[in-house]
Amino acid sequence: MITIEELAEELGIDREDVVEFISVFLDYTENEDLPALINGIKIGDHEEVRRRAHSIKGAALNLMLSEVASLAAQLEKNAATGNLDDGPGLCTAILEKMKIVRAELT
Repeated sequence: MITIEELAEELGIDREDVVEFISVFLDYTENEDLPALINGIKIGDHEEVRRRAHSIKGAALNLMLSEVASLAAQLEKNAATGNLDDGPGLCTAILEKMKIVRAELT
């Protein structure tokens, strides 16, 4: 994974701004997207799961959080093909990767 300093340099912005952007992403994903994903998986709403996973993937890619993006991409692909069997595990894996990222912000 890329460091905060490398990301700041890549984007041409201050480290503090990178930390804020990542924090906002983590907070929104944890409080909005993941609960909606889990609910979508429970009720079998493939389109909601696909849409939320796509959103997480795109934001994670913009922040160069490749491991989060990869997991979200797998969830998006699975939902698009009608397979939500791995959904709970992928949501858990996304959350675990996000915890690691959050720990690196401090």
